[in-house]
Order: sequence, then C-alpha cells, then structure tokens
Amino acid sequence: MILRDFIKVYVYEYTIKNDYGEMTKEWKYKGTDYLNMQQDINELDRKSTGEVDYEIYKGRTDKNTIIEKGNGISLEREDKPKYKVLTKSKIGNCTTLRMEKIQ
Repeated sequence: MILRDFIKVYVYEYTIKNDYGEMTKEWKYKGTDYLNMQQDINELDRKSTGEVDYEIYKGRTDKNTIIEKGNGISLEREDKPKYKVLTKSKIGNCTTLRMEKIQ
C-alpha cells in the first residue's frame, strides 16, 4: 500500500475499573497507528430488514499493528473513540479491520 493512502488513527482499549466496589467501564488511550480507511459496502453488510449499513468501515494495513479486536478507533484525539473493531483478519500480508460506529 502506498504511504500517502494511510491516515493516522488513535487507538483506545476498553478497561473495567474497580472504583471502591463500583465497576466502571472506560476507554484508555493505547497509542497511534496508520490505516487505509475505506467504506466497503457488500451484501454481507446489510441489516436483517434489507437496509444497507453505512456505519461499517474497513481499515487495511500491511504493517504490524497494535490494534486488536474490541479496541476503539478515532480519527481525532478525543476522550472516546468513534469506531469499535469488530473483527481482525489477516490474509497474506494485508490485515483487515472491520469497524462499526459506536452509538
């Protein structure tokens, strides 16, 4: 992949914190990475009602990545990520991350 096609993304991981017996869930900043973000629409991305789900993005890279399944991705440095990684698959040298927008 060409380096100019990559954009800088911010990676967050989901942590559960015990705050005096009360379990709180929060996103913790993990680091930065570079992905080729695309919005690929196919038949598998349809909802059960037949509508196309435009909130699914795919990020591709051919480098080693710190992103794992369940991590959060944001295009800007924020407190909370905008996308959550649903699947991480590696075919050959290319790693594909399927992400869904967080409500």
